[in-house]
Amino acid sequence: MNCRTATIGKTVYSCRTCDHKHTIYRSCKNRFCPTCGILETFNWADRILNNLLDIKHHHIVFTLPKPIRNIQKRNSKIVLNAFFDAATQTLKEWFAIKHNCIPGIVAVLHTAGSDLKHHPHIHMIVSSGGLNCNDLSVKELQSEFLTRQRFIANKFKRIFSKKISSLHPKLNLGIALSKKSNFKAFLNKINKKQWIVSIQKPLANLEHIVNYVGRYSKRTCISEYAISSIENEFITLRFKDYKNTPRGQKPNYAFRKLHYTKFLDLLLQHVPEKGFRMVRYAGAYNSVYKKYIPQYSKTTAENIINDNVQWDEFPHIRKLDIENGKDDPLVCPNCKTRMVDKIVLFNRNPIRLNDP
Repeated sequence: MNCRTATIGKTVYSCRTCDHKHTIYRSCKNRFCPTCGILETFNWADRILNNLLDIKHHHIVFTLPKPIRNIQKRNSKIVLNAFFDAATQTLKEWFAIKHNCIPGIVAVLHTAGSDLKHHPHIHMIVSSGGLNCNDLSVKELQSEFLTRQRFIANKFKRIFSKKISSLHPKLNLGIALSKKSNFKAFLNKINKKQWIVSIQKPLANLEHIVNYVGRYSKRTCISEYAISSIENEFITLRFKDYKNTPRGQKPNYAFRKLHYTKFLDLLLQHVPEKGFRMVRYAGAYNSVYKKYIPQYSKTTAENIINDNVQWDEFPHIRKLDIENGKDDPLVCPNCKTRMVDKIVLFNRNPIRLNDP
């Protein structure tokens, strides 16, 4: 609630020629803050852009089957780690056998649907090719079609089931599934159904890919715009109604009115456990292979702001203003000169920073 207010602090830039000042209020950096989440997404996108292969990438989504979600709630870290491992192993094995290469994988966990229900799924950005297994040279697949979704789903099903079975002694399963034979029968019943994996056509523009997956990386499970109204003790949530939208069409919106206690229950179930990594890198994007990734050259408006002025946590605010055709906020509107003097007010204690 104190984000972007004087309570947290502010930075004041001033012009040396006239008395003009430009004030930016500091951020709270809380993951559940919608404003900070956007900025953190931009920062994350910038950090990984130079570490991706400059080739096509696919967006692939793995979904945890509904019967396993209750088990995941009681054994969050164990099951979600197995979920990550099984999904990445599925793709790495398939790429190695089919194309003799190591794919680059950025995996981001989401536990919520737009209606805040418990719906664990992993969004993956997967290179359409990767590093050749023989000499680690870059290899791009020519086809726009990767493989059949059901084939990957069945392979993922086998790998995950094997992993979760081996973890049975560590799981809190309750009386009904405490016996290994009962748990095995439970998995066999689930495995008779089709598991869901979605593979989309490749995206060619690397910056678009990074910005796309960035939406799932550093932001909370709900946007402030999803709350349509707050009246007395009730909150009305707007969400995408995929269930009642014809396939292939843009999703319709629906509304759900909740008492604030129910709303908070739904919201807080998606807060990850302390230390749990929601974003993971595998295959060619593991740090082991970093030296084999050719550096990607960025040519955006970011080059405009790569000067000697320290902009602390605000470079993307300035970058967005410039890209959207607004005046550079660091240029004095009166004198048209660069503002460089800064005073940082934090906990009501002013600190003057000399310009470089």
